[in-house]
Amino acid sequence: MATLPKNERRKTTSPKKRTMWIYGAPFSGKTTFADSAPNPLMLNTDGNAEYVTAPYVSIQDEIKVNGRITQRTLAWQVFKDYLEELEKGGNGYETIVIDLVNDVYEMCRLFMYDKLGITHESDDSYRAWDKVRTEYLSTMRRVLHLPYENIILLSHEDSTKDLTKKSGDKITSIKPKMSDKVADSLSGMVGFVGRAYVDEGKHLLSIKSDEVIYGGGRLGVSDVVIPLEWSEVIKLFEKKKENK
Repeated sequence: MATLPKNERRKTTSPKKRTMWIYGAPFSGKTTFADSAPNPLMLNTDGNAEYVTAPYVSIQDEIKVNGRITQRTLAWQVFKDYLEELEKGGNGYETIVIDLVNDVYEMCRLFMYDKLGITHESDDSYRAWDKVRTEYLSTMRRVLHLPYENIILLSHEDSTKDLTKKSGDKITSIKPKMSDKVADSLSGMVGFVGRAYVDEGKHLLSIKSDEVIYGGGRLGVSDVVIPLEWSEVIKLFEKKKENK
Protein backbone atom coordinates (compact mmCIF):
# COMPACT_ATOMS: atom_id res chain seq x y z
CA MET A 1 0.00 0.00 0.00
CA ALA A 2 1.27 3.45 -0.89
CA THR A 3 1.94 5.75 2.09
CA LEU A 4 1.85 9.52 1.69
CA PRO A 5 4.65 11.62 3.24
CA LYS A 6 3.99 13.82 6.26
CA ASN A 7 2.44 17.18 5.34
CA GLU A 8 5.32 19.48 6.28
CA ARG A 9 7.99 21.43 4.44
CA ARG A 10 11.44 19.90 4.07
CA LYS A 11 14.73 21.71 4.30
CA THR A 12 16.55 21.78 0.97
CA THR A 13 19.91 20.06 0.97
CA SER A 14 22.58 19.17 -1.54
CA PRO A 15 21.38 16.45 -3.94
CA LYS A 16 22.25 12.94 -2.74
CA LYS A 17 22.75 11.84 -6.34
CA ARG A 18 24.88 13.82 -8.75
CA THR A 19 23.63 13.69 -12.32
CA MET A 20 25.21 15.70 -15.10
CA TRP A 21 25.37 15.94 -18.88
CA ILE A 22 28.63 17.27 -20.30
CA TYR A 23 29.11 17.85 -24.00
CA GLY A 24 32.00 19.17 -26.02
CA ALA A 25 34.21 18.76 -29.06
CA PRO A 26 36.55 15.74 -29.34
CA PHE A 27 39.64 16.07 -27.12
CA SER A 28 37.97 18.61 -24.84
CA GLY A 29 38.63 16.37 -21.80
CA LYS A 30 35.18 14.82 -21.21
CA THR A 31 36.28 11.20 -20.88
CA THR A 32 39.36 12.09 -18.83
CA PHE A 33 37.13 14.10 -16.48
CA ALA A 34 34.74 11.17 -16.05
CA ASP A 35 37.71 8.88 -15.38
CA SER A 36 38.56 10.99 -12.31
CA ALA A 37 35.16 10.32 -10.67
CA PRO A 38 34.97 7.82 -7.77
CA ASN A 39 34.95 4.15 -8.83
CA PRO A 40 33.61 4.69 -12.36
CA LEU A 41 32.29 2.21 -14.90
CA MET A 42 32.11 3.44 -18.48
CA LEU A 43 29.57 2.26 -21.00
CA ASN A 44 31.55 3.29 -24.03
CA THR A 45 30.56 3.65 -27.68
CA ASP A 46 33.59 5.16 -29.43
CA GLY A 47 36.68 3.38 -28.06
CA ASN A 48 37.95 6.35 -26.05
CA ALA A 49 37.74 4.38 -22.81
CA GLU A 50 40.85 2.45 -23.85
CA TYR A 51 42.88 5.58 -23.11
CA VAL A 52 41.74 5.98 -19.47
CA THR A 53 42.02 3.80 -16.39
CA ALA A 54 38.34 3.11 -15.58
CA PRO A 55 36.79 -0.31 -16.23
CA TYR A 56 34.55 -0.20 -19.29
CA VAL A 57 32.23 -2.19 -21.49
CA SER A 58 31.86 -1.57 -25.21
CA ILE A 59 28.35 -0.85 -26.44
CA GLN A 60 28.20 -2.21 -29.97
CA ASP A 61 26.48 -4.90 -32.00
CA GLU A 62 27.32 -8.40 -30.78
CA ILE A 63 27.70 -11.07 -33.45
CA LYS A 64 27.78 -14.79 -32.73
CA VAL A 65 28.38 -17.40 -35.42
CA ASN A 66 27.05 -20.91 -34.87
CA GLY A 67 27.84 -22.98 -37.92
CA ARG A 68 26.11 -21.31 -40.84
CA ILE A 69 23.85 -19.27 -38.58
CA THR A 70 24.88 -15.74 -37.65
CA GLN A 71 23.10 -14.12 -34.75
CA ARG A 72 23.29 -10.36 -34.27
CA THR A 73 22.29 -8.55 -31.08
CA LEU A 74 21.86 -4.87 -31.83
CA ALA A 75 23.83 -2.38 -29.74
CA TRP A 76 20.71 -0.85 -28.16
CA GLN A 77 19.72 -4.25 -26.77
CA VAL A 78 23.28 -4.73 -25.50
CA PHE A 79 22.99 -1.35 -23.76
CA LYS A 80 19.69 -2.34 -22.13
CA ASP A 81 21.12 -5.68 -21.02
CA TYR A 82 23.94 -3.89 -19.18
CA LEU A 83 21.41 -1.46 -17.73
CA GLU A 84 19.38 -4.34 -16.33
CA GLU A 85 22.51 -5.74 -14.69
CA LEU A 86 23.45 -2.34 -13.23
CA GLU A 87 19.99 -1.93 -11.71
CA LYS A 88 20.80 -4.85 -9.39
CA GLY A 89 23.55 -2.81 -7.69
CA GLY A 90 25.98 -4.35 -5.22
CA ASN A 91 28.97 -4.25 -7.59
CA GLY A 92 31.20 -1.65 -5.91
CA TYR A 93 30.82 1.03 -8.55
CA GLU A 94 29.95 4.58 -7.48
CA THR A 95 29.86 6.31 -10.86
CA ILE A 96 28.21 5.24 -14.11
CA VAL A 97 29.36 7.00 -17.28
CA ILE A 98 27.52 6.86 -20.60
CA ASP A 99 30.04 7.84 -23.27
CA LEU A 100 28.47 8.89 -25.67
CA VAL A 101 24.73 9.48 -25.25
CA ASN A 102 24.35 10.79 -28.81
CA ASP A 103 25.74 7.47 -30.11
CA VAL A 104 23.33 5.58 -27.86
CA TYR A 105 20.45 7.56 -29.34
CA GLU A 106 21.47 6.50 -32.85
CA MET A 107 21.63 2.90 -31.62
CA CYS A 108 18.09 3.29 -30.32
CA ARG A 109 16.95 4.57 -33.73
CA LEU A 110 18.42 1.56 -35.56
CA PHE A 111 16.88 -0.82 -33.02
CA MET A 112 13.45 0.72 -33.52
CA TYR A 113 13.84 0.67 -37.31
CA ASP A 114 14.45 -3.07 -37.10
CA LYS A 115 11.53 -3.56 -34.71
CA LEU A 116 9.10 -1.51 -36.78
CA GLY A 117 10.34 -2.77 -40.14
CA ILE A 118 11.22 0.68 -41.48
CA THR A 119 14.32 2.43 -42.82
CA HIS A 120 13.57 5.92 -41.48
CA GLU A 121 11.14 7.57 -39.06
CA SER A 122 9.24 9.16 -41.95
CA ASP A 123 8.35 5.68 -43.27
CA ASP A 124 5.79 5.32 -40.47
CA SER A 125 3.85 8.53 -41.19
CA TYR A 126 6.13 10.26 -38.68
CA ARG A 127 4.68 8.24 -35.79
CA ALA A 128 8.06 6.52 -35.54
CA TRP A 129 9.68 9.78 -34.39
CA ASP A 130 7.59 9.61 -31.23
CA LYS A 131 8.20 5.89 -30.79
CA VAL A 132 11.97 6.34 -31.00
CA ARG A 133 11.97 9.27 -28.56
CA THR A 134 9.74 7.40 -26.12
CA GLU A 135 11.95 4.32 -26.20
CA TYR A 136 15.12 6.37 -25.74
CA LEU A 137 13.92 8.76 -23.04
CA SER A 138 12.18 6.08 -20.97
CA THR A 139 15.42 4.09 -20.98
CA MET A 140 17.51 7.14 -20.07
CA ARG A 141 15.21 7.72 -17.09
CA ARG A 142 16.17 4.24 -15.93
CA VAL A 143 19.83 5.21 -16.31
CA LEU A 144 19.42 8.34 -14.20
CA HIS A 145 17.57 6.38 -11.50
CA LEU A 146 20.32 3.78 -11.18
CA PRO A 147 21.40 3.14 -7.54
CA TYR A 148 24.76 4.91 -7.87
CA GLU A 149 25.97 8.21 -6.43
CA ASN A 150 27.12 9.73 -9.72
CA ILE A 151 25.63 9.47 -13.21
CA ILE A 152 27.63 11.19 -15.96
CA LEU A 153 26.32 11.56 -19.51
CA LEU A 154 28.82 12.59 -22.18
CA SER A 155 28.18 13.68 -25.75
CA HIS A 156 29.73 15.52 -28.65
CA GLU A 157 28.77 19.07 -29.48
CA ASP A 158 27.18 20.43 -32.64
CA SER A 159 28.42 23.82 -33.83
CA THR A 160 27.22 23.55 -37.44
CA LYS A 161 23.99 25.50 -37.02
CA ASP A 162 23.68 29.24 -37.48
CA LEU A 163 21.07 31.43 -35.82
CA THR A 164 19.84 34.70 -37.24
CA LYS A 165 19.30 37.46 -34.66
CA LYS A 166 16.60 40.11 -34.97
CA SER A 167 19.31 42.49 -36.10
CA GLY A 168 20.03 40.20 -39.02
CA ASP A 169 23.42 39.12 -37.67
CA LYS A 170 24.24 35.44 -37.82
CA ILE A 171 25.80 33.64 -34.88
CA THR A 172 26.88 30.04 -34.38
CA SER A 173 24.81 27.91 -32.02
CA ILE A 174 26.74 25.49 -29.79
CA LYS A 175 24.69 22.62 -28.36
CA PRO A 176 24.78 18.85 -27.79
CA LYS A 177 24.79 16.73 -30.93
CA MET A 178 21.19 15.61 -30.61
CA SER A 179 17.74 16.66 -31.80
CA ASP A 180 16.29 19.64 -29.95
CA LYS A 181 13.26 17.78 -28.59
CA VAL A 182 15.33 14.92 -27.21
CA ALA A 183 17.97 17.28 -25.80
CA ASP A 184 15.37 19.42 -24.02
CA SER A 185 13.75 16.35 -22.45
CA LEU A 186 17.06 14.81 -21.40
CA SER A 187 18.39 18.06 -19.95
CA GLY A 188 15.38 18.22 -17.63
CA MET A 189 16.42 14.93 -16.03
CA VAL A 190 19.92 15.95 -14.88
CA GLY A 191 21.36 18.32 -12.31
CA PHE A 192 23.11 20.41 -14.92
CA VAL A 193 24.16 20.52 -18.57
CA GLY A 194 27.60 21.96 -19.22
CA ARG A 195 30.00 22.43 -22.12
CA ALA A 196 33.59 21.24 -21.93
CA TYR A 197 36.13 23.19 -23.95
CA VAL A 198 39.80 24.12 -24.07
CA ASP A 199 41.00 27.72 -23.75
CA GLU A 200 44.72 28.55 -23.81
CA GLY A 201 45.57 24.97 -22.94
CA LYS A 202 43.19 24.82 -19.96
CA HIS A 203 40.25 22.39 -19.84
CA LEU A 204 37.16 24.29 -18.69
CA LEU A 205 33.48 23.61 -18.02
CA SER A 206 30.90 26.27 -18.85
CA ILE A 207 27.44 26.10 -17.29
CA LYS A 208 25.37 28.79 -18.89
CA SER A 209 22.42 29.13 -21.21
CA ASP A 210 21.98 31.86 -23.78
CA GLU A 211 21.17 32.23 -27.44
CA VAL A 212 24.56 30.79 -28.38
CA ILE A 213 25.46 28.12 -25.82
CA TYR A 214 23.15 25.35 -24.58
CA GLY A 215 23.36 24.61 -20.86
CA GLY A 216 22.01 25.26 -17.38
CA GLY A 217 20.32 23.10 -14.79
CA ARG A 218 18.55 22.83 -11.47
CA LEU A 219 21.51 23.52 -9.20
CA GLY A 220 20.77 27.23 -8.99
CA VAL A 221 24.02 28.24 -10.68
CA SER A 222 24.32 30.14 -13.94
CA ASP A 223 26.99 31.85 -16.00
CA VAL A 224 29.62 29.71 -14.30
CA VAL A 225 32.97 28.72 -15.79
CA ILE A 226 35.11 26.36 -13.72
CA PRO A 227 38.10 24.08 -14.33
CA LEU A 228 37.00 20.72 -15.74
CA GLU A 229 37.94 18.90 -12.54
CA TRP A 230 35.93 16.56 -10.35
CA SER A 231 36.56 18.54 -7.15
CA GLU A 232 35.24 21.71 -8.78
CA VAL A 233 32.07 20.01 -10.01
CA ILE A 234 31.43 18.59 -6.53
CA LYS A 235 31.42 22.14 -5.18
CA LEU A 236 28.51 23.00 -7.47
CA PHE A 237 26.39 20.26 -5.91
CA GLU A 238 27.38 21.30 -2.40
CA LYS A 239 26.32 24.90 -2.86
CA LYS A 240 22.93 26.00 -1.64
CA LYS A 241 20.24 26.25 -4.27
CA GLU A 242 20.31 29.97 -4.86
CA ASN A 243 21.00 32.05 -7.92
CA LYS A 244 24.12 34.18 -7.71
